[in-house]
Amino acid sequence: MHDPIRENLEDYLRGSAGKIPQEFHAHLDGCEDCATELRLYELQSEMLRSLRPEGEIEPQAGFYARVMDRIENEGRSSIWSVLLQPAVGRRMAVACATLVVLLGTYFVATELNEPTVAIAPSVASVAPAVPEADAPRLKVVREDSAQVERQRDAVLVNLASFHE
Repeated sequence: MHDPIRENLEDYLRGSAGKIPQEFHAHLDGCEDCATELRLYELQSEMLRSLRPEGEIEPQAGFYARVMDRIENEGRSSIWSVLLQPAVGRRMAVACATLVVLLGTYFVATELNEPTVAIAPSVASVAPAVPEADAPRLKVVREDSAQVERQRDAVLVNLASFHE
């Protein structure tokens, strides 16, 4: 649908002939696509008008008073007011207690199943033939290749001599 038709479509379907510009009718005469689409819109508009009631419908007596009473009674309810209801509060308490029990059970079970780390005997007691001065130490004072190599040897000795 082209702009001249789109801009004035609602006025045309309402039947406001005085508001429709001349270019609207001129475009309809020259464009068959817009004319076909406009006929479909007119059919839809007629079907919708046929659904309107014949006379004006009046609400029953006391309708407005009932609506206003209902608005005042219900008021604004927030999410916090739902949480303050007794049934919801009990359910939340049970859910929190269940969560605490489950988390506690999980932490206790994982701590009991963790393997304990046994301290390996010192290198001096396993290999007494190594003089104390040449015994490998794990403490790094400065990183030179000789100390790093000794530390690797110490780790290997600890791993090889480990007994449970």
